[in-house]
Amino acid sequence: MADKQLHHSGRNSRAHSLSALTDHASHAVGIKRSDLNPGDVIMLYTRNSVYTARFMEDGRFVVSGGWFDQHYDRAFVTSITGCTWGGKCINREFVGSCGMRVEFGNRVLTSVLQRVVCVPRVLMN
Repeated sequence: MADKQLHHSGRNSRAHSLSALTDHASHAVGIKRSDLNPGDVIMLYTRNSVYTARFMEDGRFVVSGGWFDQHYDRAFVTSITGCTWGGKCINREFVGSCGMRVEFGNRVLTSVLQRVVCVPRVLMN
């Protein structure tokens, strides 16, 4: 399996109504939790930062970059709750979807994702 890369289309990612949110959700493309195998690494390029998250066997991630580098001197282990447009509505299926924000298990919410890259474990060796 080759690298999987997704880019933000540049369209306004903010949903202003429930119907717009529902329409965007039905067309959302991204890295799903079920796409990952232990050892896979996802690179999350947001408007403000870059995060690296390695998927572990227990379903959590070893995360570095962005907010985590500012608050910890080593990689941090946490979950990815899912992706959101910034409100309370969260898509738990996605761990990275362009135009959305990633919410980590410790409640850190990224800025809007511009690019998502998945590097399979087999390519990391």
